Amino acid sequence: MRDIHQQLINGIASGLRKAEESGDIIICSATSDRAVSLISNEVREVFTSDVFSPEELLALSGLIFHAVADKRFYDWEMPTLIGYTADDLAELGERIRQLSTL
Repeated sequence: MRDIHQQLINGIASGLRKAEESGDIIICSATSDRAVSLISNEVREVFTSDVFSPEELLALSGLIFHAVADKRFYDWEMPTLIGYTADDLAELGERIRQLSTL
């Protein structure tokens, strides 16, 4: 299971490092941790409040977990209907849950 929050932080840190190496920016602190945190918070705000609220994302993930836990609902034909196995859908639910905590 990938950690979306950590991927975001790593991507921002990498981008800042590349921009500094190419001379496009100068980071004037010993580490870029503060800048990474500020940028990460702004990006997360866009993804978690402009599209879905954290509560809505949590509700969607809860609905997914409830659906895959009920074998009467998520039976043998559901993967054919939606293209996801129960395990695939549970992983999607976990990723949505991670987004709700960004």
